[in-house]
Amino acid sequence: MVQRSRMNSAADARVLVADVGGTNCRFALGRRDRESIELEHVQVVPTPSEGFDVAARRYLADAGGANPAAIGVAAAGRVRRDGDRSWIALTNTPLVLDRQSLGRLCGGRALLANDLAAVAAALPHLRPGDASAFGPDLPSVAGHRVVLGVGTGLGAALLTERGETVDTEAGHADLPCVRQDEHRWCGELGRTGRVSIEHVLCGSGLLRLHAVVASESLDSVDALLDRWRQGDAAARATLSAFATWLGRVAGNLVLSAGAWGGVSLIGGVISGLGPALDPAAFRRGFEDKAPFARDLAAVPVHRILHPQPALLGMAALALRA
Repeated sequence: MVQRSRMNSAADARVLVADVGGTNCRFALGRRDRESIELEHVQVVPTPSEGFDVAARRYLADAGGANPAAIGVAAAGRVRRDGDRSWIALTNTPLVLDRQSLGRLCGGRALLANDLAAVAAALPHLRPGDASAFGPDLPSVAGHRVVLGVGTGLGAALLTERGETVDTEAGHADLPCVRQDEHRWCGELGRTGRVSIEHVLCGSGLLRLHAVVASESLDSVDALLDRWRQGDAAARATLSAFATWLGRVAGNLVLSAGAWGGVSLIGGVISGLGPALDPAAFRRGFEDKAPFARDLAAVPVHRILHPQPALLGMAALALRA
């Protein structure tokens, strides 16, 4: 009986967490270790088109038959609510995640969150080395914080000063144009429809931007980066425009949300561009906000380096709940 009691105590200290994207699904068990949160048995599998509960049970069996106290799932989509029901319909796969169905895996204890909101929840739990300054290494300040994810699309979420997360659909807002060349590029991009932020600030958007900046089409971001490494002027102009526009959008989010506590960047495009994402061009767009240029100049910006921040954030939310 003593041994069984210890096993139940260990199980109660763990939560099942998942980060579900259009292509891959990441699982882990999260537990609290004093003041930090640890992820165990991290596993990446193809995202199931249906039957998420089957994939979750298979993962739990692979992880030694753990009996988690709760489940927390982050997914790339908007959390929708209708009465007591909440769900996410993923954009790039027919999978629908329903909180009530997820709850049957763990005795009804389930959380569902937008993937960027989960990353926002991870910010207080990042350790030294899990993020690096992008541009000037400014001191941390109190206040709301924004997470900006740039990959297949663009997403944003807010972590309030009180530790609450707010998910947004900022990527579908209109792209801000300030300079004459930006207006000209937007005019060309808009021939096929409305120009949203993520129409330009994403992987495929970078190639669309190059087509209007350089009047040349490329078939991959890698090809653009090869040109950039060779010192190609058009490639450098495209990447500078991309970084400036990203800075404009990030600065607008700070102003709109009062997120003076900082901006954190994440996503496949952010990591893939590496040094080709110009911090000086970013800061120019970020701080070009008269009469608040000086205020924006004091806002720190970081790249998140943690390999699984959404899982970390979901573990924090599930353990807290």
